[in-house]
Amino acid sequence: MIEQPSFSNRWVDPESLPRAGAEDFTPVESEYLYVRLTSVLIFFIVGGVLVALFVLLSSMTFLWKTVITGGFLLLILLWGIYVWLEFRQRGYAVREQDVSYRRGLIFRTRQYLPFRRIQHCKISESMLERLFNFATIVVSAAGDDIVINGLRPEVAQSLQTMINDKVDQLNKEMKNGE
Repeated sequence: MIEQPSFSNRWVDPESLPRAGAEDFTPVESEYLYVRLTSVLIFFIVGGVLVALFVLLSSMTFLWKTVITGGFLLLILLWGIYVWLEFRQRGYAVREQDVSYRRGLIFRTRQYLPFRRIQHCKISESMLERLFNFATIVVSAAGDDIVINGLRPEVAQSLQTMINDKVDQLNKEMKNGE
C-alpha cells in the first residue's frame, strides 16, 4: 500500500511576508498627465457645446440655466483636479516573479500578476497617446489584466519583450520538468 503524505496547511505570520513599498514602483511618465487632462478638455469642449445648445434652446428660467451651466463647469473642474491628484498615485514595477501596477486616489488598487500566470502581453496606442508619443501595455492572464498607461513606446516595447521572454523561459522550464 502506498503511503500518502499528510496534508499540511500551516499558518504564515503576516509580518514575515515581503512588502512592496511605494519606493518599489516606477511612476509613469510625468508628461502623460497632459494626455489625461487633454481627454478632460475634449470632454469639456464637446459637453460644453451640448450644454450650451441645450441651455440656449430651452425655455427654462435664467436661474435654471445658470445652475445647469455652473454644475457642468464644477463637474469638469472637479474631474480635472481628480485626474491631477490620482495621476501621482500611478506606478508600475517589474520584479523577478511578477508585474505590479498601482493606481487610484479614492479607490486605490494594487495589482500583482505572477509571470507564471501571464498568457500574453500587448501594446496599444490610442489616437491621443500617439499624438503625445505614449503607449499602453496590457499584460493579460486568465481573468486578470494589468493595463499600464503612460509609457514611452520604446519603454513599452522593451517591457513587452522582457515579459514575453520571461514567460517563454518559464514555459520551457515547465515543459522540461524543472
